[in-house]
Amino acid sequence: MSAYRVLIAEDEATYAKGVARFLEQRGHEVKLCGTGRSAEKALKDAEWDVLLLDLKLPDARGIDMLARLRQEHAELQTIIVTGFANVESAIEAMRLGAFDYLTKPPNFSELAVRVERAAEKTLLARENRRLRFQMSRGLDAAEELLTRSPALLEVVATLERVAAATTPVLIEGESGVGKELLAQHLHRVSPRAERAFVDLNCAAVAASLLESELFGHERGAFTGASIEKPGLVEVADGGTLFLDELGEMAPELQSKLLRVLDTGAFYRVGATRKRRADFRLVAATNRDLRDEVDAGRFRKDLYYRIRGVRVVAPPLRQRPEDIALLAEAFCRRLPSAKRLSPEAVAALQAHDWPGNVRELRFAVERAGLLAEAETIRVSDLPPEILEGRRPAAAGSATPTAGFGGGAEAQNEVARVHAALEQARWRRAEAAKLLGVSPRTLFRWMKKLGL
Repeated sequence: MSAYRVLIAEDEATYAKGVARFLEQRGHEVKLCGTGRSAEKALKDAEWDVLLLDLKLPDARGIDMLARLRQEHAELQTIIVTGFANVESAIEAMRLGAFDYLTKPPNFSELAVRVERAAEKTLLARENRRLRFQMSRGLDAAEELLTRSPALLEVVATLERVAAATTPVLIEGESGVGKELLAQHLHRVSPRAERAFVDLNCAAVAASLLESELFGHERGAFTGASIEKPGLVEVADGGTLFLDELGEMAPELQSKLLRVLDTGAFYRVGATRKRRADFRLVAATNRDLRDEVDAGRFRKDLYYRIRGVRVVAPPLRQRPEDIALLAEAFCRRLPSAKRLSPEAVAALQAHDWPGNVRELRFAVERAGLLAEAETIRVSDLPPEILEGRRPAAAGSATPTAGFGGGAEAQNEVARVHAALEQARWRRAEAAKLLGVSPRTLFRWMKKLGL
């Protein structure tokens, strides 16, 4: 039998203590509230699985409270227990969404069965919300992690060894190496696999909206907040929260993330009710966070908090044995499956792949769309591969700062311009080709006057 959290709003102390004692003997956590006001405060302070609500409290009518609960705690199941039962109140309670309606004194064994059924329905509603969220973001179709590289297999083995722990994990590596796939693999082999895997790219969300995205907001918290919205921390409760490009997070929000990691508690934007969430944090970055700490852009305490387990994903140029394996897998996923000629495979293996696996995927997809035959030939590959160019590979996410003088800087400028041309000036697509975030590409374009 599972243990649930039960809140009892009841002013008859002797009866309430008897119910609480019986439910506690069955392993449930119980809290007693003698007034409507104290019950509503308890609902704001913590998350409960079921509410036992008296229709007549000293300061409130249970029916009025029930109507508000359906607005503010839609997933919480409520059982009405009253000594003044009548048909009208029962009909009204059920119309307002009560799970059940019982008269005092109920049979305790029957009450326990009703409580456990109501709690199961609450938990099912919460899980359905998590699943709807995952499906809306396409997270139910995680790509398979494919590799023959000893270096990457060692990273995978490290993640599998720590899968059962709750320690935060920091995955470092260049853009496009597959850090999210590593995070998904860690989640799948962990005890949290049956719960949500929730991802957020911190560079893809405006700084002003990132707090709401992470922690949620209450209705009316800011202009446009017409409904309350749970944040990703809340959705990830029991599962894994993956924060990509963590180095892009503003320092003031870093302190709030540190607090929720330390205490498990947080507030939605505009809320006074403290909420709790139990999740495992997996963070990823293409920056050296130690340099960011030294530069004052990243909190030292947060850095040491998130690097409980640190792994570095090797770039694709250091994994030549994976190029053909990945390219063939990408071919199989084309709308009409195709295969690569041996010459095309050799050309792919000769390239440096500054954009890593992401660049390889788009190169194969482009070639597959352009190829007229079932076999992708060398001539179908993107121009930079045909020309045998080897773009600068060191730190693909950080070209020469300011695009100053010198041949290296000129090569970087040419690389940005070539990617924009290849993507027909669609910034999001060009950013993927370069292996950087759209925000970073926009910053580069401003420097270049593009």
